[in-house]
Amino acid sequence: MTTFYLNSINMKTNFIQKKLKFIFILYSIFSFSISSFAQEDEDGDTTKHEKVQQLKIAYITSELNLTSTEAEKFWPIYNEMNSKLKSTRKEKKKIIQELNEKSELLKDEDIKKKLNSIFDSEIAEVNITKEYNFKIAAIIGYKKSAKLLNLEQEFRRELLKRLKENNRQGNNQRQGQGQRSIKR
Repeated sequence: MTTFYLNSINMKTNFIQKKLKFIFILYSIFSFSISSFAQEDEDGDTTKHEKVQQLKIAYITSELNLTSTEAEKFWPIYNEMNSKLKSTRKEKKKIIQELNEKSELLKDEDIKKKLNSIFDSEIAEVNITKEYNFKIAAIIGYKKSAKLLNLEQEFRRELLKRLKENNRQGNNQRQGQGQRSIKR
């Protein structure tokens, strides 16, 4: 009976470790793509990250149809929420990275603690979102607040779509330049 129980725990631990590795890889890819935005443009005026933030602000303001009064009250609270979420996600990422790098060296009890920390971070994210959703709803109403939950994902999808299109266009232009130089 105890062998079955231990095997079951080992299988669950392996499954969780594989899932964490997958989440970490996805998170790393997303972080890398976002960090590539953070480099300055050729003119040095604003960073790509700042431009993305400006696009996000314009997109959300437009899609929620915020009045200037609503926007004035909404954005400080929204930014505060994002700051707290970013901090929580950063801590979670750190724990996931530790698990991925040291999982073979850690005892089951240590892994269990780290997994609990990850799950606690996820709960904290939900609680932060819930808390601020009510604060935001008090400013812009529940319909707009509910719509906001999907707008961030829509914005990311649209941004990634545009990046892919730009990369394809850039690759096509580079290929075209290579063909021109061969013809000359």
